[in-house]
Amino acid sequence: MQIIDNAKRILKTGYVCDNCLGRQFAQLLSGCTNKDRGRAIRLTLAMQSELTDEKIAPANFADMVFRNKTAKTEETTCHVCEGLFQNMAKISKKILKEIQDLEYNTFHIGVRLSDNLLKNEENLWESSGIETTESIKKELARELGKIIQKKTKKEVDLKTPDIVILLNLDKNAIELTINSLYIYGRYKKYIKIPQTKHYCPDCHGNGCDKCNWKGLTYDTSVQQLVSEPMLEATSGIDTKFHGQGREDIDVLCLGWRPFVIEVIEPIKRQLDLEKLKTIINKTCAKKIEIDSFRYSCKKELQELKNNHPDKIYLLTLKPKNKITEKDLKKLDSLVCTIIQETPQRVKHRRADIKRKRSIYSVKCTLTKDNCLKVELKTQAGLYIKELATGDGERTKPSISALLDTEIEVLDLTVLEVF
Repeated sequence: MQIIDNAKRILKTGYVCDNCLGRQFAQLLSGCTNKDRGRAIRLTLAMQSELTDEKIAPANFADMVFRNKTAKTEETTCHVCEGLFQNMAKISKKILKEIQDLEYNTFHIGVRLSDNLLKNEENLWESSGIETTESIKKELARELGKIIQKKTKKEVDLKTPDIVILLNLDKNAIELTINSLYIYGRYKKYIKIPQTKHYCPDCHGNGCDKCNWKGLTYDTSVQQLVSEPMLEATSGIDTKFHGQGREDIDVLCLGWRPFVIEVIEPIKRQLDLEKLKTIINKTCAKKIEIDSFRYSCKKELQELKNNHPDKIYLLTLKPKNKITEKDLKKLDSLVCTIIQETPQRVKHRRADIKRKRSIYSVKCTLTKDNCLKVELKTQAGLYIKELATGDGERTKPSISALLDTEIEVLDLTVLEVF
């Protein structure tokens, strides 16, 4: 009788819809909805009320036809949810209108309650003292999710949905969050440009005289070359470029470097990636080349950023002093652990620490004009230019120290990223 007694206390407070009545017993019995629970309890109480004179608000039996008594037949609004569950069709229709132009495969619905609804729910809990309830917020989100899923044939995803639909009852509005689209690829870089956009340090991207009102320090980058057709195809608002490491602006990358490009707030997600790859490679010929385009996710992005692959570099160096073939043998000792302090050129933006990095192999050739070609296979995180110059003895050993001469770096190229 405890359920019936509790239900009587609830219905004596005024009209309560099936959802709000059943929700107070949500933790009892699996396989049915709160509406089912509420309806079953209401029918039981209605039958019991024919035999007794319970002081239950008559509106709670508005749709019942009694044999032995007359009940009020007037419909009313639930004083707990303020008619929300009676208007689910209207609410879902508004949501469907908001998302009709979006491409997505998964969605999640959230609810923000108004102060009145929160107060209504708290008052009901206090008056009934029931411990088997769930929140109105949770039920609203779940029931709306079922309707939207049925209408759109899309899947509910509570963790990583393409879009989040917020029913903001505090503002009486539907607010959309379009989550990023992630595309994996690999690039080669044939010209000396940065990997990502560099915003003007004076205007921070707003545009000024110094940057010729472009907002950027450099005219283009790998990110921009990939982003432009990507944004056109998705109608996104911007991109973020996440490379597996990066090379300096003046360094070519002839080995495939993996990356994930993140498209912010894409309207369209169903892309012909092979066609996009072809467009980028055609419009950016002799600048960059893209390969292995496919859909990715935030988890893979994080794994990519945490993975530090070995690389093969080709250095072209100009020693100040004359070098002989015999001198080149000294560079065999570079196959060791290099102790490297943060280079002076990046010390203003990197922690000044000592690093230990390994070199696995060294191949050297001497050209007729006294230049060195040095091919190195190294551990990730080794500063290659400083390995050549010594950086004022902040890198030990260095090519400069081993050859006992000053070294000028003429060119540096990434040959392979493992």
